Amino acid sequence: MKIREILKQPEDKSLEFKKEIPNNRQNLLETVVAFANGAGGQIYVGVNDDRTVTGIKEEPFDLEEKLSSIIYDSISPIPNAFFQTAAFEDKTIFIIRILPGANKPYYLKKLGPKGGIFVRVGSTNRKADSQVVAELRRQARNISLDQEIDPSFDCDILDMRLLEKFIELRGLKTRPGLDYFVKIKAAQCYDHTCHPTIGGLLLFCSTLPDEYSYARFRVSRFKAENRADLINSTTINDGLLAMPEKIVDFVRLYMERKIEISTLRRKENYDIPLPAIREGILNAICHRDYSITGADNKLDIFSDRIEITSPGTLPLGITLQDLGEGISEVRNRLIVKIFREAGYVEQLGTGIMRIKEACKTNALPEPKFEETGNFFKTIIFRTRLTISPDLEDVLELIKHDGIPLGSKEIAANLNIHQNTALKRLRQLEEKGLIHKQGSGPRVRYSV
Repeated sequence: MKIREILKQPEDKSLEFKKEIPNNRQNLLETVVAFANGAGGQIYVGVNDDRTVTGIKEEPFDLEEKLSSIIYDSISPIPNAFFQTAAFEDKTIFIIRILPGANKPYYLKKLGPKGGIFVRVGSTNRKADSQVVAELRRQARNISLDQEIDPSFDCDILDMRLLEKFIELRGLKTRPGLDYFVKIKAAQCYDHTCHPTIGGLLLFCSTLPDEYSYARFRVSRFKAENRADLINSTTINDGLLAMPEKIVDFVRLYMERKIEISTLRRKENYDIPLPAIREGILNAICHRDYSITGADNKLDIFSDRIEITSPGTLPLGITLQDLGEGISEVRNRLIVKIFREAGYVEQLGTGIMRIKEACKTNALPEPKFEETGNFFKTIIFRTRLTISPDLEDVLELIKHDGIPLGSKEIAANLNIHQNTALKRLRQLEEKGLIHKQGSGPRVRYSV
């Protein structure tokens, strides 16, 4: 990315701007530690908060030598830091690049390994708590929380019926049993004992154990656009593998629906497409941070939107700008693997794309994705984009059977001139509600 484009970006978990290197370097060192404990990052020195470039006054080689010594003396283990300069107009910007660390957790020596570990949350540095420190240590060992054993449980807590359902979803003829739990890493055996992994407990218990009750999913319906008037609320405590369909069932119960009866069939439509809601639910289950034990997943239905909130910010290496671009970073390896093999999750990194596409197809506004504190939120709006009745007729016709149509067919079906149909099709295409395929007389339109 060019410097001019970078200067337009907001500060986030991997980008920071500084006017100069301050005499008190505590904040700078905290940022270096946080970047090393995360997915890496860049610090641009010589840039004001308003993004005007002042440049650096010092000789770049002297600044590089000084900062290298400060980082070496102040941080343990020693992070990988690289230094560059970039010319912008007649100014020089000094760039500090920090690579993601392989020896996490990194910490400030003067504060020690208990108080000197920092992580990046949004555009700020925060002191890591014990749960985050444990996660950093797991990353250094290249394992995820759900792959760890919980020796306080025996494997008989795992539900064979859920395993049987999982095997059926995979289309296998394997007989369910303890050996298969071990094979899929839902359990581990050693020293003549067998214990479930945390992922196994979350996935294959018929009801979540009390120690893991925070993994539940709460579905609530409110009367208006705020939380002042609660209509219904349900908490789902099933194991994760049984959870998605139960949540969708409650959403169906709580959502208003429109029933269309044609000659041949009865069709129910919801003001938010269920596939978009389902993808949001799956994202929350698969990617939440299960090391955060004080909060559960939530799906809140308001009069104008649905919010799906899960504990934990985006996984390290993923920013809000990456969402919908096919980029994936798996936090819960076992859970995601089981959901993929069960057919709940398709290609990694495409869930957000499908949410956006479903909203676009149904003429809904672009969904929003937010990191708020230590939570990730998906917002899907219920109010449709305003289009004229004439355009609505064309859109509904194209959507009806899901078969691409030409302008001539559309004109005939709506009893309008072909030029009028072409004009309306162009307007829908400009709004991003339909796609144009082919060329010349073979042009077809689809949602």
